[in-house]
Amino acid sequence: MAPGNDADLSVDYYELLSIPATASESEIRRAYRKTSLLYHPDKVKPTPENLDRFQLLQTAINVLTDAAEKLKYDQTREARQRRLAETAALESRRRKMKEDLEKREGGAPAAVNGAKRSWSDRELEIKRIAEENRRRREAAVAQKVQEAQARTDAQARENTTPSDSIDRSVKVRWVKEGEGLDIDQDALEENFSAGDVENVLVLKDKKRRIEGRDKKVLLGTAVIVFKSVGLAKKVVSQGPWEGIESVEWAASKEPDGT
Repeated sequence: MAPGNDADLSVDYYELLSIPATASESEIRRAYRKTSLLYHPDKVKPTPENLDRFQLLQTAINVLTDAAEKLKYDQTREARQRRLAETAALESRRRKMKEDLEKREGGAPAAVNGAKRSWSDRELEIKRIAEENRRRREAAVAQKVQEAQARTDAQARENTTPSDSIDRSVKVRWVKEGEGLDIDQDALEENFSAGDVENVLVLKDKKRRIEGRDKKVLLGTAVIVFKSVGLAKKVVSQGPWEGIESVEWAASKEPDGT
């Protein structure tokens, strides 16, 4: 499970990555790697807009590769799309009724007044139905999100065996100053032999207190997913390398197996 998910439910992450909602995890990761290069601070000018888009892409990959978070996001996204479609249909019906009323304006005043009253009554009924549908949709979405969260909490309480992905994941931290400013996803991948790393997720920078420093320093954090548990164990056992402050298991404990 990718840590640090903070989904913005108003953003369509599939549209952001130019992929369909049915895309597989490998297709999602491939699209993220391709799209992130367009906004990476080391590849393009780090304007506020590019930096915001790059952060948004990191959130997207975290959410869409986390089963529980993806389920909640997909349910909310589908509900939002249904709501937009129903709103568009409602507006279309209102426009048609307005056009019908305007056509009747050429008739007798009494007929026009009657048409206005009829149109007003119909509009009120449409509004009532729309509001009732909205409440039902929101209740359904809330119920699904609650059920998904309950399943996630239950799995955590049962202390089930962690997924293969988290077993192979190592968390590294480095100080964001000097040479540490040059450490990014590409630099971390290039530190290992080709084929050893499956993915690198760069998380948000945070200020922390470390040994030997009087004040908190800004630390970069990344989760490196290796192709095997054995490779991950080797990296953890060797410890920090040049420029890296700490190396530890992403799951906070060493997994079984090799």
